[in-house]
Amino acid sequence: MKIKCLSFMELAFLSVCLIFIFLVRTKYVLSFLFSLMILIVFENQITNYKVKLKKGKKFLFAFALVLFVYIIIQFFFNSVNTDHFTLNQLRLLFQMPLTMTIFLGYLFQARLNDFNWDITPKCFFIVVLLFILIESATILDLQTESKTISFYIKNFIQKLFYPSIIEEVLFRGLFINGLLAFNKREDSANIIQSFIFGIVHIIGYKELSIVILLSTSIQIFIGYIFGKIYIKTKSLTPCILLHALIDAI
Repeated sequence: MKIKCLSFMELAFLSVCLIFIFLVRTKYVLSFLFSLMILIVFENQITNYKVKLKKGKKFLFAFALVLFVYIIIQFFFNSVNTDHFTLNQLRLLFQMPLTMTIFLGYLFQARLNDFNWDITPKCFFIVVLLFILIESATILDLQTESKTISFYIKNFIQKLFYPSIIEEVLFRGLFINGLLAFNKREDSANIIQSFIFGIVHIIGYKELSIVILLSTSIQIFIGYIFGKIYIKTKSLTPCILLHALIDAI
């Protein structure tokens, strides 16, 4: 059974995510559902039939090592009071994940030029549309805030650097391609990476609760959207752009 580009496994997985999202962030359900529908409707417009994903077991090994160091860095951020850090020290801390992702990947011959970085005008338009739909509830809430356009532009540029590039290379680039090299189907590979992507976000909390655990369904759903875009476009750029736009709000 399929609905356009979704398998039965994906439908079941996304249904559970949406139920959990409804329990913790009810207002997000419709916007997330509409974003998924847009992705289905415009599947052919974003699908790149000329490029194939570069599968390789080395990508999964690189992912495991990078994720391990990435988690250590996150725990460090949570355990240290950075209020007394200088600007240069803070910059160094935020540059660590980027540097670590690139150089640890090289230990397994996983390089940035292994990935496709193209984006078409149609894909750019769909990414912006997805952003508007996914963040529609948040955008409406922002109308009461006094923040300027320049604030969001600066925030977008910062989020473009970290975590967008880092997490897209790590989860969509290394992880998905690594899973596919071990004969995982595209739908199951995407579900696995999106689940791990969501669970990793728990590290940012010092205390856990049922609400926080259920809230990871939001990151899991969004991680699935990122993965679906990557599998269809064969490019990291649309994922990075959407990721940065979402995090900038």
